[in-house]
Amino acid sequence: MGCERFLDAPFICACGQRHHAPTQAIVVADDALDRLADVISRLGARRVAVVADVRTQAVAGAAAGAQVARVGCAVQAVVLPDRNGRTPVCDEPTKCALAAVVGEADVLVAAGSGVVNDLTKWLAFERERPYIVVATAASMNGYTAANVAPTINGVKMLVRARAPLALFAVPDVILNAPYAMTTAGLGDVIAKPVSAADWRLNSLVVGEHFCPLCAGIINDIEPLYLDHPEHIRACDRTAVMALLDALLYSGLAMTLIGSSAPASGGEHLFSHTLDMMSALDGVPHDLHGRQVGVGTIIAARIYEHIMAIDTPRVHMPPADIDVQFWGPLAPAVRAAYQAKQAHLVRFAEMLRQPDQWQQVKAAIAPHLRSSRAIADCLAQAGAACTAVDIGCDLARVRQAVLHMHEIRARTTIVDLAWLLGVLPDAADVLI
Repeated sequence: MGCERFLDAPFICACGQRHHAPTQAIVVADDALDRLADVISRLGARRVAVVADVRTQAVAGAAAGAQVARVGCAVQAVVLPDRNGRTPVCDEPTKCALAAVVGEADVLVAAGSGVVNDLTKWLAFERERPYIVVATAASMNGYTAANVAPTINGVKMLVRARAPLALFAVPDVILNAPYAMTTAGLGDVIAKPVSAADWRLNSLVVGEHFCPLCAGIINDIEPLYLDHPEHIRACDRTAVMALLDALLYSGLAMTLIGSSAPASGGEHLFSHTLDMMSALDGVPHDLHGRQVGVGTIIAARIYEHIMAIDTPRVHMPPADIDVQFWGPLAPAVRAAYQAKQAHLVRFAEMLRQPDQWQQVKAAIAPHLRSSRAIADCLAQAGAACTAVDIGCDLARVRQAVLHMHEIRARTTIVDLAWLLGVLPDAADVLI
């Protein structure tokens, strides 16, 4: 991968910040699990909890536990149960249930992908224990990230934790993962043009620190999967493993900068809002990355509308959230929305200065990709790229688009769309 230069090696970046990723090793190899045992042995651990779900226990959890036992550790296999016929979720009740089951383990090992990884990371951070990841799919960029994305009281949150001590992945396991998970990984990583543009936008308008290194950390890898999405569809080893590399680098970028900015912008709000709508009405939602891919197409379309505006007119968005829509989640959503009001004022001031508006557009333009290119890439890879693909009708997508700006304190392109009147006026055209 060539990422060794970032691993557990603090450095002063050209951006002026000191970066550090505490992960000590990333091993993607056929004998990765053998090397997992070596790391456990060096830690001097006596009790190790291996956390999986019913699917990942079969493909990685049992094998990881056997390798850990080989070096004399007491192994506790913890298998997260499905809930009401659905896969586990990362929320406070599930984390508390996991905490009640896991004993006094010296090390926690997450054998799985998104939910398994986040729950294990969250608990390990709270208990101040090291945790290790055995990745099972190229499905998301959170493996090497220091943050967790749980649902707390029905609201999708971002919680700071600690990146894994080490990560291990067996290529054959990654290649044989359910294909929907691989396409979810493509959807998650294809968000970078929007997230990078949002990050640059915030740096120019509200002074958020921007790091070119972290923003462009996967640039050299992108052509291996974005230029040939048909290779992803064919489960070509080079393309899928490049996708995994990009996801791991993306997580490292978030850890290095200390925020989700390199990999999460307005496009992620679409997915989080759909998840929160599911919590309200019980309608199932799709995989996070598949929803993010569709959200990226929408966000890229928003950027195209906005970049075509030469003389902006400011339309201050509603002062409060849609309380009726959010129902019991309204208090938490309102707190996030109110927290960014000062930033919205700064955005409005920028829009009223034509020269500054043109400078901002020129600075963010290099980060963008066309919505058509993004949609074509996802379609050719067999990934989700329409409302139907993620199990939504257009009315549900419209509701998500019109409410996704309310759930986060950080400003994104979606907030700018409201300030320019692109939303709600052009919502139907965008969708």
